[in-house]
Formats: sequence, C-alpha cells, structure tokens
Amino acid sequence: MSPPDCAFGYSQARLQARLGDRPTAGDWQRIRASRDLSALLQASGTSSLARWTAGLDARAPTHDLERRMRTTWVEQVNEVARWQPQAWRAAILWMCWLPYLTALAKLARGGRAPNWMRADPLLGPIVATEPRLRAAALKRTPLAPLEAAFGARSTIAGAWVRHWHALWPAGTPFSAGLARIVREVAAHTRELEGAALTMPTEDAQSRLARRLLSAFRCNPLSPITAVTYLGLAALDLARLRGAIVVRALRAAPAEELAA
Repeated sequence: MSPPDCAFGYSQARLQARLGDRPTAGDWQRIRASRDLSALLQASGTSSLARWTAGLDARAPTHDLERRMRTTWVEQVNEVARWQPQAWRAAILWMCWLPYLTALAKLARGGRAPNWMRADPLLGPIVATEPRLRAAALKRTPLAPLEAAFGARSTIAGAWVRHWHALWPAGTPFSAGLARIVREVAAHTRELEGAALTMPTEDAQSRLARRLLSAFRCNPLSPITAVTYLGLAALDLARLRGAIVVRALRAAPAEELAA
C-alpha cells in the first residue's frame, strides 16, 4: 500500500464515482446480444459505455470508428489528468498514447503502413515518409520520446515506459506501486501474445481487471488510482472496440476489408 497524499483528494472523489459507473454484466450482455452495429450503439447509449460510443455512426467505415474511439480515449485521459496535482499531470497525460503503441511498433520494424494509418492525424505524417526517415518524422510529433525505438535501440513499449518514469516527480514514494502495475500489464500482454488466435481474451482481461481494481482500492489518495482507473477504462474500451469492429466488418464493403 502506498502512503496517502491529501493532494489527491479531488482526484480520488472523481475517480471513485467513475469507478462505480463502470459497465455492468448486464450492459455487456446487451452488447453481446446486439445483432448489428446500430443495435449495439443503441444498447451502449443507455449505459456508461455511452461515453465511448457517443457520436459514432453505424454507417461509418471501420477505420473511422476506431479513429473516433482513439480520440475519445485521449479526451478521457486529458480529463483524468486535469484532476491530478500539477506534479503528476504530465505522467498521466502520457497515457493518452497507449492505443498507438502497437501501430508504432509495426512502423518501427519497417512494416508497410495500411491505409488507415495514412489517414490518422497523428500517424499520417510519420508513415508518409520512407521507413528510414520515420524516426525523424516522429520527432516532430508529441511521440518524440519514442524515437529511440525506431533505431532498434529499444522496443516501443520499453521506450514508452522509460519516458513515463522520467515524468514522475523526483523521489516519489509511489514508484514501487506504479512499477508493480507495469509488471502486471506486461505479464498480461505476454499472455495475450502467447495465446492461440482462437482463444477468448475475456478471461485474461478479467484477471487483469481484478488486479487493477485491487490496486485502486489498496492505494487511495495516490497517482495509482488514476493509473489503475485508466487501465480499467482501457480494458473496457478494448472489449467494446472488439464488439464494434466485428459488427462493422460484417457489413463492410469488400474494398474496405482490403484497405
């Protein structure tokens, strides 16, 4: 357990309320029962999932839907960061780039960029250049601290974590608790990477969610509550995104599937 810090009182109250408003088992049951994307969006609109689906159009291309959800994630992280003491805002804001790490890892390996990356406001300027020039293009974006990973000196995830550590206030007493969360998420990622493609991911996500929820409750009045809350929100968003993409692709024209 981390030592409480009353400077996090406002954040604690807001996050506690948000935690109590997470989707219920009934909400997820209605999502699973939705036959198509229109029905899913209607079902989500009556639950706390509405914060992720508001403004989504069932007729929009799949990549547009995903881009909108990434934008909403950034907005949610910005909101949580505003609730933090000034010294911790930069570290929490850095979490807004988490949904981009998988795509950036592909680019760092010199992989061919799919069309959706070219249309993305953040990734577009990076993929518009030759692979050998992508690191230089990255330095002109908010993701500049990840530039080292494009030179094969580290992984994208490793570069992200190192910069996150650098944003923590010097001498913070919360380092051990935050490092424990990093290890939990890394273990979860390895578990998913080692799983068969046909294996459902919900069990692994549920196990990580329980660990994050325990860390939230055991570390009140600390930055750990913001980090674990956003981790739980990311799991909810990943689950919702999967349901949305499956239904969107069912109705997508052949040319969109080939993009």
